[in-house]
Order: sequence, then structure tokens, then C-alpha cells
Amino acid sequence: MTGTLLWLIALAALSVVAAIVLRRMASLAGGTRELERLQADVVAIHQRLTETVEPLVGHLDDIRRGVLDPAEAGPEVDAARTTLRTLSQEARHLKAPAGLTDRVQQLTWEVDRAVRAADMASHGISQMGRARHDADAEAQTSLKRGTLGLRHAREAVARIMIGVAKLTPPEVRAMPAAAASGAIVTPPTDEDLLSGPEESASS
Repeated sequence: MTGTLLWLIALAALSVVAAIVLRRMASLAGGTRELERLQADVVAIHQRLTETVEPLVGHLDDIRRGVLDPAEAGPEVDAARTTLRTLSQEARHLKAPAGLTDRVQQLTWEVDRAVRAADMASHGISQMGRARHDADAEAQTSLKRGTLGLRHAREAVARIMIGVAKLTPPEVRAMPAAAASGAIVTPPTDEDLLSGPEESASS
């Protein structure tokens, strides 16, 4: 009788251990899937942003040099603004492990930078048809800063994508919930969203 009781206790203990192990394995698997899903989503946002920004920047440069008629770029700028706003909304709805929430927040800020830069470029184009010298100067400034803002956003999103893509589940689990290494903790100002450390560079 005593032996049977001991076996029952042992089996119960094994069942508890098995349940804990299975729960732990499910949690690890879930964390892996969550990271892989985030990595795929960030790559997709990066690709679509690049496909939108790359040709737009080239055309804005052509407008600034007088090679392209501003009216020809108007529809493209409007389409880019719509796409970038869609990407901004998608970035806001990304699901991320606790350690990567700041990376997702930073990604959203950078997409917002691109949105504002495209808006500024659109403003510049709308000013190009005005004959007044001050309007022309405003247009050139808006086009330059819009172009720079788009470049900076594209480069920043690429850096975020590369950083997220190389992470492994154990690295993410080891991160504090507040932020991963190198993540910013305060939003950039409006000036930051439209410029960057290389703003003085001419393109």
C-alpha cells in the first residue's frame, strides 16, 4: 500500500514537472514566433518605404536642379504621402516582445519623419509656380529639407531593420522590458523629424 502511494506521488510530481516544461516550451516557441513575425513586418515596412522614397528623392533632386517640371512630380508626391501615412499606421500596430517596444516606437517616429518630409516637399512643389523671389526661395528650402528628411528617415529605418533582423530569441528575452540597448527613449522634435546631423550637406 505504501509503495503504491509512493508511486502515485512520484507520478503526480512527474506530471507537474512535465506540465511546467511543456508550458515553458510553449512560451519559448511563442516568443520565437513573435520575434519572427516582428522581423518580417519590419522588413516589409523597410522595403515599401524604400520603394516609395528612393524614386521620390531622385525626382525631387531633379526638380531642384530644374531638370524636371514640378507639375510632373505632383501626382507621385501625393501617392508617396498616402503610402507613407499607411506605413505609419501599420508601424503603430506592430506587435513586439517587451524588450523591443522602444525599437518599434523608434521605427514609428522615423516613418513619421518621412511623412512630414514628404509633406514639406509637397509644399515646396506647390510654391514652385509662384513668380515672387521669396516664394522661390521658400520652395527651394522646402524641397531641400524635405529631400533630406526623406533620406534620413530611409537610412534610419534601414538601421532599425538590420538591428531587429539580427536579434535572436535568447537575446530578446534577456533584454529589460523598458528598452533594448541603443533605443531612444524620447521622441524627436519637429526639427529632428525633418532634418538630421547631415543637414548641412548638399545633394
